[in-house]
Amino acid sequence: MTFKKSLTLAFLLFIFLAANAQRPINQKPIGPKIKVERFGSRVNTTAPDYAPTRYGGRVYFTSFYKKPDDGTKVARIFSFSESGKATLVNELDIKRKSAHIANPAFMPDASRMYFTICRDSKQERCEIWYRENDFNGGWGVAKRLPEIINRRGSTSTQPSIGWDEEQKKFALFFVSDREGGRGGKDIWVSHISFDGQFETPYSLPINTAMDDVTPYFDRNTQILYFSSNARGSNGDFDICKSQKTGDMWARPEGLGRPVNSAYDDLYFTLHDKSGKAYFSSNRPGSMRSAKGRNSFDIYEVEGMKAYEIVPNNGREKGAYVQSTKDM
Repeated sequence: MTFKKSLTLAFLLFIFLAANAQRPINQKPIGPKIKVERFGSRVNTTAPDYAPTRYGGRVYFTSFYKKPDDGTKVARIFSFSESGKATLVNELDIKRKSAHIANPAFMPDASRMYFTICRDSKQERCEIWYRENDFNGGWGVAKRLPEIINRRGSTSTQPSIGWDEEQKKFALFFVSDREGGRGGKDIWVSHISFDGQFETPYSLPINTAMDDVTPYFDRNTQILYFSSNARGSNGDFDICKSQKTGDMWARPEGLGRPVNSAYDDLYFTLHDKSGKAYFSSNRPGSMRSAKGRNSFDIYEVEGMKAYEIVPNNGREKGAYVQSTKDM
């Protein structure tokens, strides 16, 4: 190989690396119409409270429950109404009492609830399970998702169901540290075929070499909300958004203040009918843990419909990246 060819290849490699380098996330303030409020002690506790999602008039979330037999704390799913106190969702109890149950997600008609069962308190070794709604006020037998989702040797967690307008299918978004991602924890998606089978998951092209977690896909806008601790973010984890158009994903943008803070902000979800959003944060003002640190609390956002949630629609060069599903 001649020196001239070597120089040309080196230059092309530099261009490729520069184009795919980690970009800082834009963090513009949302505006004065957005109001963020923390739920009080009827919902939040000194333990971590996180993963809120609303269905109908109730918000479901994860907190910690002290087992009556030995007093140890395990993660469980709770729910509350706008004016009521949080209560344990007893129908989700399982035989393995020491396991942690977390991260609820619903089909749009509430026919099925997805959740995770984790074997450790840090929730690093998790699998995604589901229960069918019996429509008599309870839930059926817990069933594990197939091996294509719960790959052995890796974690599968934080499920979320969205409707992909381009594919005309429901899709399971989830988080995994399996091989094939960009590094750390990545967001994966598996489309659900018309016969209910899960298709081969693929890693989203907006993933970074750091952690990209807590996905929520809004059906109306085709926008994926998620949290990332990629370089250039405002704090450790910031809530970001990326719009899907066809098989292209917009370059992620941070939601900005007051939703994001200089602390960890995660688990953003929207409720279309009320126009409210929910997320979890350990920002100042949150309840204190037993060790004196800010714990994760559930927050409510009003005014999201007044916020123009529209990305740059590809006007900025390099704003869109292609899905890797069929590549």
